[in-house]
Amino acid sequence: MKRKPILFLILFLFTITIFLNRTLVEPVKAKTATSVIKWDKHRQYVDGFGGSGAFQKPSYIMQLPEPEKTKILDMIFSQEKGIGLSIVRNLVGDGVAASTIEPEPGKFVWDQPDWSKKKTAFDKDQIWFMKEAKKRGVSTFLSSVWSPPAWMKTNNSVLGTNNGKLKQEHYQDFANYLAEYVFGYKEHFDLDISYISIANEPNYGPDYSGAIWTPEELHIFIRDYLGPTFERRNVPAKIVMPEHMNFTEEYALPALNDPITEKYIDVVAAHAYGIGTDVPTFPVSKEKGKTIWQTEYMNQGDALQTYEFNTIKDGLRHANLIGDMFHKTGISAYFWWWPVAVNNADGSDLIRLTTDDDGEVNGMFRVFKRYYTFGNYSRFIRPGYIMIESDKSPVEDVQITAYKDPSTDNFTIVAVNNQPTEQQLELKLDNFPNTKELIPYRTSGNENLKKLDTVKVKGNGKTVTIQLSSESVTTFIPKEFELPAFDDLKDIFSSYEAEENDGQSPEMIAPPANQKKGYIEHVRNGDYIKYTNVNFADGTANGQPGMKHILSMDVLVHPINGGTIEVRLDDPYHGNLVGEITVSRKGSNDWITTSTMIDTNSDTGAYGIHDMYLVFKGENRKKLFAIDKLTFNDGIEKPIELKKHVLDFENGTTEDWTGRAGTEMVEVTDVEAYSGSYSLKTSNRTSSWHGPTMDITNMVVKGKEYEFSTYFRFVQPPATESKIKLTLEVTDFGGTKYIALDELDTNRNDWFELKGNYVLDPDITTIKLYVETSNPNDSFYIDDVIINPVQ
Repeated sequence: MKRKPILFLILFLFTITIFLNRTLVEPVKAKTATSVIKWDKHRQYVDGFGGSGAFQKPSYIMQLPEPEKTKILDMIFSQEKGIGLSIVRNLVGDGVAASTIEPEPGKFVWDQPDWSKKKTAFDKDQIWFMKEAKKRGVSTFLSSVWSPPAWMKTNNSVLGTNNGKLKQEHYQDFANYLAEYVFGYKEHFDLDISYISIANEPNYGPDYSGAIWTPEELHIFIRDYLGPTFERRNVPAKIVMPEHMNFTEEYALPALNDPITEKYIDVVAAHAYGIGTDVPTFPVSKEKGKTIWQTEYMNQGDALQTYEFNTIKDGLRHANLIGDMFHKTGISAYFWWWPVAVNNADGSDLIRLTTDDDGEVNGMFRVFKRYYTFGNYSRFIRPGYIMIESDKSPVEDVQITAYKDPSTDNFTIVAVNNQPTEQQLELKLDNFPNTKELIPYRTSGNENLKKLDTVKVKGNGKTVTIQLSSESVTTFIPKEFELPAFDDLKDIFSSYEAEENDGQSPEMIAPPANQKKGYIEHVRNGDYIKYTNVNFADGTANGQPGMKHILSMDVLVHPINGGTIEVRLDDPYHGNLVGEITVSRKGSNDWITTSTMIDTNSDTGAYGIHDMYLVFKGENRKKLFAIDKLTFNDGIEKPIELKKHVLDFENGTTEDWTGRAGTEMVEVTDVEAYSGSYSLKTSNRTSSWHGPTMDITNMVVKGKEYEFSTYFRFVQPPATESKIKLTLEVTDFGGTKYIALDELDTNRNDWFELKGNYVLDPDITTIKLYVETSNPNDSFYIDDVIINPVQ
């Protein structure tokens, strides 16, 4: 009888031990993050997604042969075959950038006796572009003014130079001009101009078509001239303003805060240059109930033209920006600059037409990842949709936005995963119409708006579990509204997973069905894998000057016995050899990246569209290596040496310093020097940000800390203090930011030093050093610029 309590105690302790062991060994499974999307919580209406045909860019599409011409137009405007842009932005003709309707005061082109002969050539490319868009369902046209005609301006030129602006005595003439433009395009070309924007970037006077406006001048022109004229003459176009270069409503505030002017304004628009990752709100525009548009953006400047800025990293940057602007700012439309162009600076376009050595289009084109991630929105979110509430960030670095069509119960959910790992999420569809299946369309490193298998909606149409690939943008729409898959056209800006090839040699050993691997485990002599329809276009990886026909390939492999990888076109045995990679025997590293330059000559090289084969060679009957994926690039990078740089101008050159605006005079002089005989002089500045700059990307090692310094002296000290700044312009995939290293308010009449430290982030793609002053009239010298690593 006395043993019984002891047995119970032993059993109790044994049970507790098992429970504790199981608790420690089998932790509680983490709860899946959820985004609740509310069908009945409405935000703003969507007007659409657009792009521009300004500055004769459609003329290059017109020159294409068929079927390439139709294919490009479909890729831009067709919802079935392309990304379905739904708005076209035009340039209102000024007589230089495009045809003007009133070349002389009071003389309109369509009133001239020879109009019937001149009509076909008038604004030919833009009108053709609008009509081709119209054939594909586009009905919204925004026409923006870069400059009034020269005879209306203070500088008698359509250029924005010399502070050229509209003369006040021509305010009514210009209001009439815009009214006649709208009526004339309807009467003579059967084109309905939906919106008129008074000024493109009114804060900037460029050396091409442009005009300066102050906020108050815009306000007065709308209140006293344009608004009353459109109202009196029943002009159907709505008024858009101010289209500032930067994404801000500040330039619109005088007009918005005047109740007379405000009633004439339909859309407050701005461009997104310099925006970085901090998306602003437009509180006054929202308070006044105004529609907000972002009407122009691109990867502007040489810093954003490298190979990486055409890949999924760049695509994600724009996908995040679009979602943020719709969610935070409340925009109703988002525009790219040129959807298609011929331009060496690839950042201006979504698709680039390539040219021959004479500058003529050759029928080939390059498609960048931003085209597809832009399409993750534009193809599926149509004019008239309403943005609805969602838990935008259910997990870090994941963005969810949602939109619905109130007339059909169709809807679109866009999920952006910025994380380098796959993410599983649950979407709770609150009060949605009964939906059984969703279809995902995904853009990732190796996919271009790829149509995937359907996803089941559970719980009577209430919840769906989604898998988001690493660094991807995925759009979900109901199965009953599915769109066709895109034609399979690969590009050099995608990665290529070895296990997801389009075909392989029959002799290759496939892994067991129960072993799902993200790579091919091993290859043997004579094995090959195939990728169809790879678009090499002109064989160029990036569009910077001097980079034509420079293309490399990187392959991630796990060496075993080693061997070679042949890159061949169109046939694995007899196809042209365009690259060859040596893989060493197994060493200390498990996985290594091996590289080769790719032959891109136009006769036998990677030029145009080809099937591409990777053919593996080595010792017979031996495992050579495992292969994970391949990517292209713009050349095999050489490591940068960690060293001190001293730029003292003693060699009599500017040492690659240039003017930030391009209009300054930057020259070496022996008039003044802090040390030695020479310094760098900057003059002819007209804005505070003008000054000398130098791209130091290839001089510094990312991830390291540097001390930057220079000596500064005024040519002629100003009467009052000026703010002197030594600054870094740093570009990464979040955009461009400006790091103030040192600044000083002074009008000293001697040399003084500016100095500061900064740790370079590993993700930086471009870094520039520059000097500026707050007084645009300052001319100054700099000397002994030092870039010194902090050891």
